[in-house]
Order: sequence, then structure tokens, then C-alpha cells
Amino acid sequence: MNPEAPQVRFVSRDEELDALLEAMRSADYLPLDTEFVRERTYFPQLALLQIATTDTVWLVDPVAGLDLSPFWQELVGSETPVILHAGDQDLDLILSAAGRLPPRVFDTQIAAELLGIGGQMSYAALTEALLGTRLDKGETRSDWLARPLSETQIDYAVQDVAQLHALFPILEQRLRETGRLEWMAEETARQLDPTRFNPPDDQRWKKLRGVQTLNRAGLAVLQVLAAWRERLAREQDRPRRWVWGDQPLLDLAHAIARRAADTPPDAANIDAQIARARSPLGRDATARHTLAEAIAAALAGDPADWPRLPRPPALPPAERELVKSRQSQLAALAAEQGICPGRLATSAELKQHLANPDRPSRLTQGWRAPLLAPILQAQD
Repeated sequence: MNPEAPQVRFVSRDEELDALLEAMRSADYLPLDTEFVRERTYFPQLALLQIATTDTVWLVDPVAGLDLSPFWQELVGSETPVILHAGDQDLDLILSAAGRLPPRVFDTQIAAELLGIGGQMSYAALTEALLGTRLDKGETRSDWLARPLSETQIDYAVQDVAQLHALFPILEQRLRETGRLEWMAEETARQLDPTRFNPPDDQRWKKLRGVQTLNRAGLAVLQVLAAWRERLAREQDRPRRWVWGDQPLLDLAHAIARRAADTPPDAANIDAQIARARSPLGRDATARHTLAEAIAAALAGDPADWPRLPRPPALPPAERELVKSRQSQLAALAAEQGICPGRLATSAELKQHLANPDRPSRLTQGWRAPLLAPILQAQD
């Protein structure tokens, strides 16, 4: 494919989708990108789907009312590699639409990091570095649900996957030449763990900014409140913060925990606090009481079971100096090996390992293990 002037086909009817599926079955790899809108909904609204086959860029229009089930099933049911850049959001959307993930994925951002080209490099920067192409990213935040699409939107969408089609063989060849294709396979296996995309509702509290202001009783309350908000947002297909803002949620958790510290947790008192708070429950006394009972039950439980904030291990001064020394050694190793330091190991991972050296971690497994062993096992 000529990435500068690829053949472009639009897909808005069933027969056009059939032609795309046939082209997908004969392609060696499938660069894919999506444009979606999520400002007003819980679930992303797919606005445009771009995919490249051997000699064509296909622009699939979900707004046209197509049944895309055959497309998603073809995508996840084939061994043909799906090529993405910083693809977590795309994978999340695929998982939601198809119920599972493609068996083979190649993320060009991860590949670039394994080759030392750049850490968390933007797509535009990577295409310029490897292809000499300067992409216009001016349409990133345009209204992709509006129809008809403008010529600049169409050109932007086409170039996204056309350049991805050209990037993949270059990066794959460099990984092969450096003996790092197996490294890429390991990183991809972690990326395709579906649990990364759908954390349980009772873990959603960890995503709120400001949780560090709460004690453990407050976190126990927040855990219940955030899970309740998540379920309601999903049922109503509305953004979480439209259902109940983060700060009011934190304020209520703090107030309930503070009162519970002075008096035994009581559903009636908690119900009254919820009623006074800025909440989406309004006059729904039944829902409010159900929520209050769940909070009271959480506070009446064993405090040892209350959530706790994940904190980096507290290290004595001597070990803090050891961390600095190891970080310098890791940076030197990354430069020597031509790997982006953050892909090799993060500071948090290093601290966790030094605090708990016998606990299995990413640093002591797979391709990292032989590289990092001389540093991690060194005796000072």
C-alpha cells in the first residue's frame, strides 16, 4: 500500500461490509483505529472505524446503522495480527463489542519502547521518526458523530491507519533483528489480559482523586458509594460524574466515617446523611435506605477487612540510597540495551522489589529476569 495515496472504500451497507470481511481474511495484518465519543455516555459511542487491508483503507460508518457483529467476530476470531498504537482504549472497545479480545495484537507504541525509540511516544512523533511523515492531528477532537464527515476528517482517518500499515513491518523487522520478538509477545500477553479493562465495581473507588484524604473507615464507605455509582452509571449509560460527582462522593464518605467514629454505624443515621448530601437519590427513599444499609454493614464489619490505600513501601534512609543507586544502574542498562527505561522497570516496581525481594514480580520473570538479575541480586 502507498501510505500517501491509498485506495479508500467506505462501508455503510451490508454488501460493503461483506467485501471488507473478505479482504480481512486475505490480509497479512490489520492496522486498526477507532474514533469514538464518550463525553455524554458511560459506554463509548463508536463514530468511525478505520481498518487497512493489503491495498485499501476501509472507513466503516457505525452511524449508518450497520450490524457490525460479523466484523467484530471476524476480528477476534482470526489469527491475523491487529496493529494498534497505544491501543488500550481500542482494545476496551473491542472487548465491549465482541465479548473477547483478538488473539494477536501488535502495539506500535510498545514496540517503539522495546527498541528504545521513545517512551510512550505519540503516534505523530513515531511516524515522523520512522517514516518522515508529519501527520496533521488537528481533527483529534472534532465531532466524529456528525455527518457528513468533512474532507479533512476523512483524510485524517485514512492517514491514521495507512501510516500504521507502513510502520508495522519496519518495527517488526527491527524487533526480529534485535531478537526481541519474544519480548514483544510477552508484553502483548499482559496487554491482552481482559481483567485490565473491567475492574470489579468494588474496586472503582481507587480511581477517584482525593482518596488519600480518607481514613480506612472512609475508604470502606467510599467503596460502597463508588460501586453503587458505577452500577447506576452503567444502567443509565451516563458518565459517572454526571450520576454523582467525585467530590460530593468523597465528602459524604468522610462525613459518614467521622460520625461512625463517635457512634455505632446505624442505617437510619446514614440514610439521613445521604438525604442531606448532594446525591442523585433525590426522594427515592427505598434506594437511599438500601444504600445506607450497605454502608452500615461495611462499617460494622471487621476493620481489618476495610480497604487500604496502596502505598509505596517505607524504606529506611540506607535503602533509599540503594534505590537511587539501582535506578542509576537501570538507566545505564536501558541505554546500553537500547530500551526505554520505563518499559524495562518503573521506580515503583524497583521499590516494591527491594522491599519484598522474594515476591514474584514482572522484574524477575520473562525477558527482564536475565537482564535485571545482576542489578537486583547485587550485594552492596
